[in-house]
This record gives sequence, structure tokens and C-alpha cells, in this order.
Amino acid sequence: MIRIPQHLSLNILVIMVVFFSGCSAAVEEDLLSEQTPAAATQAGDELTNGHRFPESGAIYQWAMSAEASSEFSSPEWSAEQAVGAPDSPGCGDYQLSWASAASDSIDTLIVRFPLLVYPLEIIIHESFNSDQVTKVEVQDPERLGFYTILQKNPTQIDRPCPYQLIVTVEGIDFLTNTVRITVDQSQLGLGWNEIDAVQLIGTKEEE
Repeated sequence: MIRIPQHLSLNILVIMVVFFSGCSAAVEEDLLSEQTPAAATQAGDELTNGHRFPESGAIYQWAMSAEASSEFSSPEWSAEQAVGAPDSPGCGDYQLSWASAASDSIDTLIVRFPLLVYPLEIIIHESFNSDQVTKVEVQDPERLGFYTILQKNPTQIDRPCPYQLIVTVEGIDFLTNTVRITVDQSQLGLGWNEIDAVQLIGTKEEE
């Protein structure tokens, strides 16, 4: 057995801690950014087809974790496929998006984001058989209840594809980092409504 001197062991431990801390920070930076007014406008143009939030300090976040009421398989088409920025190569039945176990069911996807914010907008990137989303909710982390910000009937969207469902948030006076999305695939007979990514835009200051 090779023994490492105690002072060297301590140095190695410190290096490992610094390395993994740096990796964690890099991952978090990929998921969010706090923007100046000019940068926020530019990012809004790029990410939301021209929908802008010029407010100073707007925070754009991609989901960091996800869970679903069902999954077609894992890791392909699992809830984790909705984490991070969109990565499906286009519109179609790609394993890089979340899909429920059945093609004609009512299912939910819950996504969580790195930072608590007062929500301004939620953007759902759908890559297949858009738009069968029927409800979008945000969670109050103190009361643990979900509050509905959008409720509608499923509709068939052929273009543009992939499709962005842009949900404006109003009347929410609490910080949140959790969004629940319901898809109803039982009505139109289209098959799976697949979700590639979810973005939460908000601020640290209440409007």
C-alpha cells in the first residue's frame, strides 16, 4: 500500500473541493443569467421570438431538475430531457424531449429552476405535436400550493415548429422557482406532446 503524507493529503483534498465547486458554478451559470436592460432585450429577442423584457435585472433561467407523472422511457424521453436549454434538432419525435408513457393520457411535468424569482413569463419549448398544454401553474414555496396562471383547451399547432408557448404571468406576489405543466393528449388524437425545455423569466423585485 502506498501511503500519502498527511500534508499532501490535505492539499489534494483542497484542490478537489475547489475543482468541484468550480464545476458546480459553471453549470449554474449555464442555467441562468442576470441581465442589464440592453442584454435582457437581446436575450429576449433570441430566446422568445422578439418578446422583450427591458427591465433591469431580468433573470432568464432554464430548468435544473424535472419530474413527471409518467415517462415513455429513461433516459430517453424522460423528464430529465426537459432540463437545460432546448437541444432537440428540430420538430419531431426526438428522445431529447420529455414524453409521457401513453400517447393519449393527461400527464404533468414539474420543473425547478436555480433561483427564486417573481415570475414575469414562462416559455415552454414544444418539439412534437404542439400545443396540448392545458394548464400551467407556479408553486408558492412557503404554502407549498400551486397557483394556476394559464388554463385552456388543447389546440393543434402546425407552425412554427418547434413551438414556443409563451405564458405571461400576472397576479403572483410570491417568489417561485417551480412550474407545473399539464398536457392533455386525450382529446385531439395527435399523439405525444413532447416538451424539450422550459424557461422561467423573472426578477428579484416584486412588480
